[in-house]
Amino acid sequence: MDALKAVFFDLDDTVLKPRAVNPWAEFKKSHGLEPDLLILDGIARRPPDEQAILHHQLLQYEQALSASSEVREGMVHLLGELNTVGLITALLTNNHRAATELALQKHGLRFALVLTREDAPPKPSPALLQRALAHFDLKPHEALYIGDSEGDLQAARAINLPVWFLATPHNSTLHPRFEYPGELLQALLQRRG
Repeated sequence: MDALKAVFFDLDDTVLKPRAVNPWAEFKKSHGLEPDLLILDGIARRPPDEQAILHHQLLQYEQALSASSEVREGMVHLLGELNTVGLITALLTNNHRAATELALQKHGLRFALVLTREDAPPKPSPALLQRALAHFDLKPHEALYIGDSEGDLQAARAINLPVWFLATPHNSTLHPRFEYPGELLQALLQRRG
């Protein structure tokens, strides 16, 4: 088996600290969107005049979340250590690029590659993950994806990309699952060999 060369991360509830209440579920509820669909898919089912308004409201909501976000405790250290040992890091998020850049700038976070929903169809599609692999000319077993959700699991499994999870109040059924970035770091360094 080839050595681990890259670690890809989700943004919300992974790099950023989880919130007690799922903000995406709240957005769906407050805008009458189907709870089991991606927000973008729910918006696509609305009449065209409503879609433009909802997309604008979603962007404002995402930017407000980015502005009030906090980094998960231990994440900055984890990312620094991965950089020190020569592992590539990338951020793959369903968020809008403007909201993503706002969060990255706020927290001083840097990744070798940042892909958002403007770059490829959102997860659970594997397209963002495939694009990151192609960018670095990697095979799925040379990378590892760190996420927090069932959509992350589906996207990674679709292309046989190994996936691990950081704990949130809403993902106790996903495994392997790590409570803290420090615990995840130790496992990553062991996996790297």
